[in-house]
Amino acid sequence: MDLSSIISSITGNNLIGEISKKFNIDSSKIMNVIKAAIPKFIAAMQKNASTSAGASALVQALSSHAGQSLGLNLEDGKKILSKIFGGNLGSVISGLSSQTSTTNDQVSNILASIAPNLLAVLGKNHASAGSNIGNVLGSLLGGSSSSSSSASGAGKLLGGLLGKLIKK
Repeated sequence: MDLSSIISSITGNNLIGEISKKFNIDSSKIMNVIKAAIPKFIAAMQKNASTSAGASALVQALSSHAGQSLGLNLEDGKKILSKIFGGNLGSVISGLSSQTSTTNDQVSNILASIAPNLLAVLGKNHASAGSNIGNVLGSLLGGSSSSSSSASGAGKLLGGLLGKLIKK
């Protein structure tokens, strides 16, 4: 799974239409925010997963969202945003707002709308992967192996996506 297939999975249903209708935002602006935001989500998740507690929390979040249907769930989205970005959420929102010529409120609503969907897409991929995230993260983080056995292919997925983003 690469960045474009993640974006396609998220936008392939009627999510953009739902966001557009609910928040009165032009669909092209929504798409621009999504394209700019997904790498930021992935990078923040990779950073969070660099600790065993963070990796465990990521695996739990991916697993709990894997079976969910895609759609709007703003309450869950806001919780996800605060966990993924923490204290950096305001700067992420303002940076995306500047980058995509949208307001902070529009970006915030779009991010909250796509966050559960992103976890659902990554969770579905994670469920089918099957490798140990501790070992994968260990190799991604310079060879130190983690003993976390509950984690799996999320690290490989995130690392692969980050590798592609860094090369661009």
